[in-house]
Amino acid sequence: MDTNVRRREFLAGTGGIGATSVAGCTGFSVEESDEAQNGSGSVAVVSQHELATEAGLEVLEDGGTAADAAVAVAAALSVVEPWFSSALGGGTWALYYDADDEEITSLDGVGPVGSEASPEEYEGRAETAGVHQAVVPGAWDGWMLWLEAYGELDLDTVLEPAIETAREGTPVNPDMRGWLENEADEIDDRPDAAEIYHSDGDLLEEGDTVYQEAMADTFEALADAYDDHADEDRSEAIQAARDYFYRGPIAEAIVEFSDEHDGYLALSDFEAFEAEIVDPLSIEYDEDVDVYQNPPNSQGITQLLALNTLKAFDFDDLESEDADAVHLQVEAIKLAFADRYHHVGDPERVDIPVEELLDDEYAEAQTDRIDMDSAMEWPFDSGLEDEESVSSVGDADHTTTFHVVDGDGNAAAVTTSLGAQFLVVGDTGIHLNNRMRMISVADDDPNRLTPGYKVRHTSNPYMAVRDGQPYILGGNTGVDTQPQGQTQQFLHVHEFGHGAQEAIDHPRFVSTAFPSTAVPWEAENTLEMEAEYPEDVREDLENRGHDVVDAPSVGSATMIVLEDEESLETGAEPRISAAEGEVTELETD
Repeated sequence: MDTNVRRREFLAGTGGIGATSVAGCTGFSVEESDEAQNGSGSVAVVSQHELATEAGLEVLEDGGTAADAAVAVAAALSVVEPWFSSALGGGTWALYYDADDEEITSLDGVGPVGSEASPEEYEGRAETAGVHQAVVPGAWDGWMLWLEAYGELDLDTVLEPAIETAREGTPVNPDMRGWLENEADEIDDRPDAAEIYHSDGDLLEEGDTVYQEAMADTFEALADAYDDHADEDRSEAIQAARDYFYRGPIAEAIVEFSDEHDGYLALSDFEAFEAEIVDPLSIEYDEDVDVYQNPPNSQGITQLLALNTLKAFDFDDLESEDADAVHLQVEAIKLAFADRYHHVGDPERVDIPVEELLDDEYAEAQTDRIDMDSAMEWPFDSGLEDEESVSSVGDADHTTTFHVVDGDGNAAAVTTSLGAQFLVVGDTGIHLNNRMRMISVADDDPNRLTPGYKVRHTSNPYMAVRDGQPYILGGNTGVDTQPQGQTQQFLHVHEFGHGAQEAIDHPRFVSTAFPSTAVPWEAENTLEMEAEYPEDVREDLENRGHDVVDAPSVGSATMIVLEDEESLETGAEPRISAAEGEVTELETD
């Protein structure tokens, strides 16, 4: 490779793997010269799997935008981490910075609960795996919106890396093998899944090759639908790919599968669905830094609520591992989750007081509720006096987070989710979500199951801008862990001066002092901390009333930090221990 044209540097965290490996979480940064096809600035792709990262890089090299590359990464992750996320069977929330317009938008690629569902019928099945836990998969329509609004390349070019990987097969890495073992009973009972993940009747072993031929066929069929209309207009071609999915053979196959296995999905649910590009939420963290999040039905407001409370505190005299620093973050996070619990659901179904929740005066009042000597314990109320928004007006599976910056300065922050259940739909190769594990059946819950409305979605990547330019793109997986890890990593960079990889490597904590999103929806009132925290810090926090326990999971995270247009850093998750042949047990989303 001509180093005068491009320099590629592998940037992985502690415990990460080399660029020739095929498993684990990998992050790459690519710096391009003026000869590069896509702009002259620094570019980067960071994801949880090397082959997905390479797919994004390949599309950038072909002249694609950050949006094109994001779709390529999402499609590739469908192949190499099909239990985590799927561009075909899952849902996506994402943020995009359009350098030409200097505008940030949010992508709502999340589908609704099926029209045949009811709280009464679902309650008895909530903790049982199956297609009855699936909502309309919204990710594909969302990705098509991005290609139309921000993309440049044809669909077949964007999907080519995923199709090639699916047909050539990939080795089963330790992480996949661990999830196969976790879901072995379900896979045994699902012939379509067993056909992919069994060999001679037994689960694939580490090092075996797994092929996703049927998924490749589905991707190719979608690309063919696009190509059939490519001579007319790009928008028409993209619409054809959307229609093939939601008003054609794919929807028909999913609904047929749902009917066969007592699910709740109907063709009318697919026909009526459209993803949306919507306005994000934001707060001013300090004079030159704003933080953007996805609006409800995403839980993204939770991170903003925590940061809005924390911005009043002075961290200059604190280190990131100090007990005071941890205590402040934990208590702010608890208050934010109380607000989420009391107020956040599908805004089409419940009134959500977003303006009041993000008001600076409210943030100041929340700050006053934090006692430096005492830990709050659930139950406690939202800080808003009016709780009427709780009423209707009409853990765990895993997530993938990844980020892209292209040479023109466009940036994408993505969290896309499926569910680690290996539920394969017939001969489509599509792995279907189990998002209804994150819904409530309680009468007075803003996240109550209502046919045709959306689950409060836990996916919520964030983007911070400094002086109007992208500064931090970040995400953290794991149901209720997501806004907690993201809050910590933002502070590690912005308040404590850590680099991107240092922020990802830093030990994390997870509070459970609020009802869990996932069934059985319980509050455990613990403070889960990774073992790397010093013992004296843990003891100090216990003395303040925190019930400190070892963290079984802190999710996985990725991050890009842009110091300026020409200088960036990536941070990739080291906790998926493929290098050591171990699988870290993750709380999943």
